Amino acid sequence: MAKVLDQSEIDALLRVRSMIDEEAPLLLDDNLSTQLEAFEAGGEAQVTAYNFKRPRLFSQDQTRVLHYIHESFARDLSVYLSAQLRTMVEITLSAVDQVLYSEYVASSVSPSALYIGKAEGFGHQIIFEIDPRLVVYTVEKLFGGQGLFKEEPHKVSQIEQRIMSRVVRRAFDELESAWEQASEIKFHETAFEFNADFVQILPSMEPVLVGTFDIQVQGHRSFVNICYPYLLLEKLLGHTGMERWLSSTVTSVTPEVRTRYEHTLRSMSVELRAELGRARLSLKDLSDLQQGDVIPLRHRVDEPIQVFIDQQEKFKATTGRAGNQRALRILDISGLSSSSDSLPL
Repeated sequence: MAKVLDQSEIDALLRVRSMIDEEAPLLLDDNLSTQLEAFEAGGEAQVTAYNFKRPRLFSQDQTRVLHYIHESFARDLSVYLSAQLRTMVEITLSAVDQVLYSEYVASSVSPSALYIGKAEGFGHQIIFEIDPRLVVYTVEKLFGGQGLFKEEPHKVSQIEQRIMSRVVRRAFDELESAWEQASEIKFHETAFEFNADFVQILPSMEPVLVGTFDIQVQGHRSFVNICYPYLLLEKLLGHTGMERWLSSTVTSVTPEVRTRYEHTLRSMSVELRAELGRARLSLKDLSDLQQGDVIPLRHRVDEPIQVFIDQQEKFKATTGRAGNQRALRILDISGLSSSSDSLPL
């Protein structure tokens, strides 16, 4: 027999219902007040959506490595294209997304310029996708033309494809250099296609990683995409690859370099300031000050004074003389007392 709710339980149920989404399920138990308290206690928690049908395959450390690798690739390729095209080319990493291969194929608009590269020794292929408008612009600039960025993409000719292969070869070289810190890998071009539907490097439901790069050239926006199979990245960013990455981020310093660093640091000048005391005056007293007036300080003469480096207190000291100069005798250095060093003022 169904339980009959009293008015307090109905009110509690309505309050819970008003706090959550209309489509969220409600679990009813015999003690709605307990459920309400538990809900309110966790109301501030941040909830992150998780799709169990498509789990995240890359850890935070691996994602950080992937971003660093492709940002490095973007910088190096930008320098190369700027020199080759004799104009400023800005390349930035827009996103690194995990998707299904079928989703990547659906997002690629035909006609495109798809260079398929094989990873030697790994048995997998990647797709290096270039905006066909950028291909035409690049070819024209390489042959000394002014370079016109067309509004609509068109099918890349075989001559343009062969000429652009040299640029893609250099892009693969830069990609290999960017990957060196995590894993050694070599790419070489194996095929070219206009339509992603004809490129079957993976089954449609296999996960892939797509790096998207935004390109700015002469006020025009373009793009480059790199599509990796997950199985390839799993090998590249495995335990050995992550260990190599971590070891490459910590560089050893030779004794000669360390000595030079220490010499440079010791020869640097910093501001050292001794504060004899402080006083607080009203604006009226300050305006009435005249020659010969005495301002009492809060500091006693038998108390050590503060010594600052920049704005941070580093020492306690007492005043005195060293020869003909006023000086400070350091009494305390970072908690170590009774130092006899004297600093001339």
